[in-house]
Amino acid sequence: MCFACAERAAMQCLLHGIVEATPCKMFILILMVFPCRADEKQVKEDDQYRLPQFKAYKEFADRRHLTPLAASYFYEGEDKCNERMNVFMQCVNASADQGDGFVAVKLTALGQTSFLLHLSSILQQVRFIFDSMTDQSLPLLERRLTKEMFVAGLEKLAITTSQDVVDKMFPMMDTTTTDGAIDVIDFIYFFRPSETPYTDIFKKRDKYGNEWPLVDNFTRREELQMSSTNSRLGMLAEAAAKKGVSLMVDAEQSYFQPAINRLTTKMMKKYNGERPVVFNTYQCYLKDTYDYLQRDIELAKRFNIRFGAKLVRGAYMEQERERAGSIGYADPVHDDYAATTHCYNACMDLVMREVAERGAGLMIASHNEETVRTATLCMKKYGLAPDHPTVSFGQLLGMSDHISFELGRNGYQAYKYMPYGPVDEVLAYLSRRANENRGLLRGAADERRLLERELLGRLTFGLSRPRSA
Repeated sequence: MCFACAERAAMQCLLHGIVEATPCKMFILILMVFPCRADEKQVKEDDQYRLPQFKAYKEFADRRHLTPLAASYFYEGEDKCNERMNVFMQCVNASADQGDGFVAVKLTALGQTSFLLHLSSILQQVRFIFDSMTDQSLPLLERRLTKEMFVAGLEKLAITTSQDVVDKMFPMMDTTTTDGAIDVIDFIYFFRPSETPYTDIFKKRDKYGNEWPLVDNFTRREELQMSSTNSRLGMLAEAAAKKGVSLMVDAEQSYFQPAINRLTTKMMKKYNGERPVVFNTYQCYLKDTYDYLQRDIELAKRFNIRFGAKLVRGAYMEQERERAGSIGYADPVHDDYAATTHCYNACMDLVMREVAERGAGLMIASHNEETVRTATLCMKKYGLAPDHPTVSFGQLLGMSDHISFELGRNGYQAYKYMPYGPVDEVLAYLSRRANENRGLLRGAADERRLLERELLGRLTFGLSRPRSA
């Protein structure tokens, strides 16, 4: 048996054993391919126009000495990215053999991360221009630009785009509503870094008459990097679609996230026609998450695709705050836990309504009992049965098992999140998860009591005992 076949067989045996022993389903997370860090040398040559949070900084390039429990990887070439994609593909195949499973992937494992930083910067620069031209007191999706407002906005920002360019460009931007006005979706999705000559469209003139680009372009190298990353992600999404598996693209640091969000929604547009195949991950501890979620749901509606979302609180809070404070940009993280919880519940309600109305997919990834309880009540609010096929709950294998068991016993789609990879990588990951959930660990006595009750029930009634009401 070849090594790849042996790996897959071992994964299948592990999955089969767990599925047989629990009332929950299983999805897989690959841990041997964690986020890459941007190469400082490759980014610096082109970053003079970028927003500070989207530049690479030497002091934040390698944090392994400060975060020994978090795996860090550097870009090691296209062959290594292909190798990582093949491991992800093994997991898609193994998950397919067990039925309707999930596989979680890290986009930063599939390509050079410097282009993600640059793409994120471009998208935020374009968003800044839109915000500067519209009434920011209005909700994001209600802000509209007529052609006259667009011209006035260009003058306000001292952008020297010619009237001929405006006359040609504005109708091309009005693509999704076609009503003579453009909104944030029209504005942002019109601009494609590999196609749109930003430096020709948005030039700013200073008081001395000098012109300089307000938004910079992709380099040829970055175009190739994005193409190869897109290709790998597309192969995984296509395999998942064919095999009945759902593919969750994990969230990462906020300075990568606009780019990850853009590439993931592109895959949704291609593969989420009949069912939610590709899921984007939304970190509810970030202040801009609700806006992103609203925009992406509206985009899914306009293109008539099935939206897919995994909701998490977030995993990089300390690093995000340290980096923002050190470099000098606004902290992207909510001020406190209560604000994060409010955002999580608001996002949950928004997606749950989309599940009820248009068959979206939702994964509630949480170890928090109150969050899970709120989710079950939200399902009732929208008339969704516990066994609704596109609403799922997920907890790490070995953590909050009492929540998973109770969900499964009451008919909910409960999955266990199974880390897979080399032992040293998996243990480091689980140590970090345990540290992030240390509040839950203080309740270990309660969980032990519930697990003892579960074990006693199984010994008395067997695995097929009736579910509690």
